[in-house]
Amino acid sequence: MADRRKALVVASVVLLPATVATGCDGGHAATGATAEASKAPEVHTDAEPLAGAVPKLGRIVEAHWQEEVLGVSDSRAIGPTDYRVSALLQLGPGAVAALTESMQMTAVVVGDGPERVAIPAGLAGFVPAGVRWLHSGDLDRSLVRADSGELYFDLASDTAYLSAVNLHAAKSSSSPASASP
Repeated sequence: MADRRKALVVASVVLLPATVATGCDGGHAATGATAEASKAPEVHTDAEPLAGAVPKLGRIVEAHWQEEVLGVSDSRAIGPTDYRVSALLQLGPGAVAALTESMQMTAVVVGDGPERVAIPAGLAGFVPAGVRWLHSGDLDRSLVRADSGELYFDLASDTAYLSAVNLHAAKSSSSPASASP
């Protein structure tokens, strides 16, 4: 009896690391959804890191945003890293109308492809109901401080959606020329 217990303990010690290393739980492989969920970027709610990169938007009342590292599969990689920021920004009353009133705006819909806006799944739950996104390349160039960036606006909810690569903070004597949110 003691020999049998000893054999079970030894078998458990030998098999446990293999189960952990392969992502198995009781002989069942981890699902792709579980593995993918652990890779989802965290949703942040502090507006301050974004305000310096889009100061002409005015006061940001509420923010929900994610930052995603692009093109790096190993966090130990050296060298420059690009990052994408996706943000839903609730602006003050009338702010979107003031920003867009003299601009030629194009209506866009949610999805992938031309004249569409792709909102990450982690932020989709924060999109106001019934939004009608409008876009202007001129506003992208004049309002976003980034290597590349796009802004989409909804007049009814005073919401802006920002998608940008490598945001740059406003220059000041006490802050660096560019910073990651």
